[in-house]
Amino acid sequence: MLKLKFLGGAEEVGRLGIVINMEGRRFQVDYGVIPEKPPMFPLPPEQVEGLFVTHSHLDHIGALPMYYQNGGVDIFATEMTANTARPMLNDSIKITAIEGYVERFNREDVEKMYTFMNHTKYGEKLDMDDVTVTPYSAGHIPGSTMWRFENAHELMVTGDLYTGDSKLLSGGKPQKVKNLVVESTYAGKNHEDREEVRKRLRDRVIDVVEHGGKVIMPSFAMGRMQELVMSLADLPYKIATDGMGNLITSIYLNTPGYLRSEKEFRKALSRVKAIRGKRMRDDIDSTDIIISTSGMLDGGPVLSYIEKYVHDPKSAIFMTGYQVEGTNGRNLMEKGTLRLSGVEMKPDMAVEFFDMSAHAGHDDLIHFIKACQPENVILCHGDQREAVVDDLENYNVILPFNGKEITIEE
Repeated sequence: MLKLKFLGGAEEVGRLGIVINMEGRRFQVDYGVIPEKPPMFPLPPEQVEGLFVTHSHLDHIGALPMYYQNGGVDIFATEMTANTARPMLNDSIKITAIEGYVERFNREDVEKMYTFMNHTKYGEKLDMDDVTVTPYSAGHIPGSTMWRFENAHELMVTGDLYTGDSKLLSGGKPQKVKNLVVESTYAGKNHEDREEVRKRLRDRVIDVVEHGGKVIMPSFAMGRMQELVMSLADLPYKIATDGMGNLITSIYLNTPGYLRSEKEFRKALSRVKAIRGKRMRDDIDSTDIIISTSGMLDGGPVLSYIEKYVHDPKSAIFMTGYQVEGTNGRNLMEKGTLRLSGVEMKPDMAVEFFDMSAHAGHDDLIHFIKACQPENVILCHGDQREAVVDDLENYNVILPFNGKEITIEE
């Protein structure tokens, strides 16, 4: 009997947590939060034999340390995911304290989690007694993983998935499997061609800088900052990076084997200045392009840069990532205003969006699903899942809901 229970992330984007029951063997994939204010946590932890992590974004790992407050369980992740998860979790603890939210775990819980950590490599099978587990690249961010579970049943969980090639990574490849649990973040929506987006972004950067302005690019620390660096570093302008993204970049450099081209990554970084400390931050006027966290404008050094140039109509804010409802970034995109130093204001800077998403668009999802040749398709991690169903009429499509165990008939 194959059963699934979603502790979160079934009919929503974020806080993914999937309990898998394969003939009585219980495993779990991810345990994240929705990074709202305050963060939304999944249902309480359940007894499992192993935790398998798809990647280190907080909507997939943000609640994992709760499993290590009263005991522990073996946890499995690629070395890159393990190395990047620690700073992400510790930063979330810091933000919890700053915002005055209820603390659900602490740094001691994070460190205890690492005593149970097991590193995995793509394509290398893990023997869990009568269950075989195999990780494959998901193409989402460096280290991101699709997990395949096999005994009398076959099940693969994609986590967040990107099937195209980017400057940073090669896309995730389909694997033939009987039961496929797949994200649906962009169900019903397709992305503009990545190379077209990159060209448009580069053209607008050139236009702004050549007319005497600065380009401020709010960026996610993990994956997005590094992709932007590789997309822009060959331009004849001064580029600086700031925030946690610099730490993540260092981890990428020191965890080999996950990037599409480490040589090209190092070459791009050699043309970029990493901002470290207030003195460098204050001496920014000679810089043309600033890529800085946070990507949703809810903190980080990016706000100080925007505040410095907010009334300069020659300068621009270029957004490249999804903005959660209620964030400063969402307000800027929808209302044209943002909060700086406690004051709501409308920037004189140009504000534009460039879709650099690391999630598969609608058509890419359909192509990937069909290439996996599944009998059952379980759609999760999306709030418009129904948009995919019409294009999967030859498959048994299951739409799970949080907290309700489903049995998959084979």
